[in-house]
Parts: sequence; C-alpha cells; structure tokens
Amino acid sequence: MGAIKTIYRKLFDAGLDFRARIFNTLGLLGIALGFFFAVFNIYIGAGMGGVLGNLSASVFAIIVLWQANKKQIFKPFFLFTVIVVFIVLFPIMFFGAGGYYSGMPCFFVFAVVFTVLMLEGRLRTVFTILEFILYLACFLIAYYRPETIVAIPTEAGILQDIIIGCLVSAVVLAIAIRQHIVIYDRKQKELENLNEQLQSLSRMKDEFLQNMSHELRTPLTNMVNYAIDTLRELKRDDLNVSEMEYGQNRIRDEGERLRRMVNQLLDVTAIEGGRQIIKKEPLSLAALLSRVADANKNTLNDNGNRADFEIQDGLPEIPADMDAIERVLLNLISNAARHTKQGVIAMRLTGSDGWQEIRVSDTGEGISPEIQSQVFLRYIERESKVTGRSGMGLYICKKLIDAHDGEIGIESGREKGAAVWFRLPVHEKRAGENS
Repeated sequence: MGAIKTIYRKLFDAGLDFRARIFNTLGLLGIALGFFFAVFNIYIGAGMGGVLGNLSASVFAIIVLWQANKKQIFKPFFLFTVIVVFIVLFPIMFFGAGGYYSGMPCFFVFAVVFTVLMLEGRLRTVFTILEFILYLACFLIAYYRPETIVAIPTEAGILQDIIIGCLVSAVVLAIAIRQHIVIYDRKQKELENLNEQLQSLSRMKDEFLQNMSHELRTPLTNMVNYAIDTLRELKRDDLNVSEMEYGQNRIRDEGERLRRMVNQLLDVTAIEGGRQIIKKEPLSLAALLSRVADANKNTLNDNGNRADFEIQDGLPEIPADMDAIERVLLNLISNAARHTKQGVIAMRLTGSDGWQEIRVSDTGEGISPEIQSQVFLRYIERESKVTGRSGMGLYICKKLIDAHDGEIGIESGREKGAAVWFRLPVHEKRAGENS
C-alpha cells in the first residue's frame, strides 16, 4: 500500500500541470483497461488477437507513463498518445472488436475529449478535426463493408461490451472532469486569497504614503520655520548669534532626518524590487564596528549620552557584505541615539558556535511589547505617530540580515531601554542547508 500511495502522490502531485495529471489519469486507466479487456476477451472467447492487442496496449501505457514522469517532459507524450492510441490503435480495435456493435464508439468519444484537454492551440484543432473525420470514416467503412469487422460472436457479448464501454468512458470522463473542477476550485481559492492580499497591500500602501507624506512634511516645515527665524534675526540690529546657531543646528538635524528617510525609501524600493545585491567577502566585524563607532562619536554622544564599547578578542573574518552590514549598524546606532537621553548606548561583539553577534543596546524610552512584534514590518503607524519613527529602519535591517542567512531580534520594554541584536554565520551556508 505504501508503494501505491507513493506512486499516486507522484502522478497527481499538486505541482504538476493539469494536462500532466490528465495524461497520468489516462495512462493509469489505459493500463487497467488493457488488462481488463484482455481478460474479458478470454471470457467471451473473442480470440487471441484481441487478448494480445489489449495486453500490448497495457504494456505500451506503462512504458509511456513511466518515461513521461521520469523525464518530466509531457507535451511530446501528449502528442504521441493522441497519434498512436487515439488515431492508430483505436480504429484498429474498432474493426477487431465488433465495430459499432461494441463499446468502441464510447472510446471514440473520450478520445476526442482527452485530445481537447491535453493538446493546445493549432495542434488541438488539427487533431480534433482529424479524429472526427477518422472515426466517421470507421463508421462508414463498417456500414458499407461489414466484412472488415471482426464481430463479437454472441448477442450477450455485444451487450456486455457496449455496457462496459459506456461505463468505462463515463468513469474516465467523470474522473477527468472532477480533477479539472478540483484544480479550478483550488485555483479560484488561491486567486481569492491573492486578491485579498493585494487589497490589503493596496490599503497598506495608501496608509504608508499618507503617513510618510506627514513624516516628510514635518521636517520640511521645521526647516522652513527655522530659516524664517534666521532671516528675521539677520534684520535685527542686535544679532543673537546663539539663537541663529540654534536655528541652523535644527535645520541641519531636520535635513539629516530627511536624508535618512529618503535613503530608507530608496533602500526599501531596491530591496522589494529585487535590486539589492549582496556581495559576500571576508569581513572583520570587529574592525567594521570599531570604524563605525568612531565615525559616529557625535551621534552616540548626542543628547548627553555615553557610548560603551566591547569587542571579543580573536574573532575571525566572516563572509558578509561590508556596505550592507554597515547600513545595519548605522540604523541601530541612529535609533538608539534618537531615543535615549542622558543614558548609555552599548555595543557588543561576541562570537560562539559558528556565529558572531553584534548587540546595540540603550537605556532610552524602550518599546512596548505590542509594538515589538511589529518592529520588523514595513511600517508601524503607532510608532510613527508616537515617537517619530518612520518604521522602515528595522525592516531594512531584517531584510539585509536575512540576505546573509543571519538572525535579528529585539528585546525591550517601555521605559526600560531597548537592545537589538543580529547574528551572522561564520561560514557560508551551502545550497539546501537548513538553518
């Protein structure tokens, strides 16, 4: 039973094209019918010609079915079956098994139906018309030249053959139509699910554009207001340099915020458009983290924060894209610095068990548990409105770490600070290797 189930799953796998499954159905029925009619011909005494013919048909069906599924190339076998079985073998069986006083006319019907189901385009039209002409010619020859027919010897045998032919044809067609309906229903359900997903994505896109417009408008408005204040100050006789410096610093900060958001938008577009290329080369995470931390001293120490830095000694280079990992680090450092005041921003690099892990933690405002489950999504509306986060930074980080076969996570609590960590494999994963 186990072997039969395995064969059945292989022949009717959901990944197979509908025509391939119809072909496999036809092949199995051809095998069964060949053996059945061989036994039936022996029972009614129809002669060894009919017995051998039916046994040959079964063997032929086995060979064709095996070869088609072994090579997973079905279209040539569709055409081969139509020509050899429907156009050559069926007319021979018609004349050798009683003509229209047999069950063969029923098989002519399902031959036409299966030709329509299996072939496509011009081939389907040509061979369907050819079968109609050929089968009509068989009937006309049998009528005008009855001596060409090998008659079934008894009236009971004729009735049995017609009944069997009708039943078999009906069952075969019913199975084919049922398969078609099952596949159609499944595809229809898939389309409905896809339509729901597309509608959801469309809503998300509209919400994203609406909120992102708000995010972009805020720093632009601030920049304009600070610039107006500066221009007013320049017209005063007693210039307040410190006030002007404050305004210029705010313009710089808002400009940096805009640049960061635009860069994130470009990153998201590249990632989702499949244009993000990861080039893995030997990389020292220790050297990269040291360089990024040194280059961003001002960011780390902004808002009265203190940077804490620790790297485990002796860590080897790993296969990674330096630019991608640097962008991840910049995102994490920027997030920590923006949401921490008079606190500590700690960076740790450790390694063990085939992984190297970087953890960026802070003592800032933290993130509530309900938001933590969403931080790696494309957009977080609540975070944006409450804290000013665009909701894209950690989404980009996750995509870049996933592209390295790595892992990323977050630990936080409201008013308890946040820690974001990511792990990268020390060795390149081989194709098909599980995580």
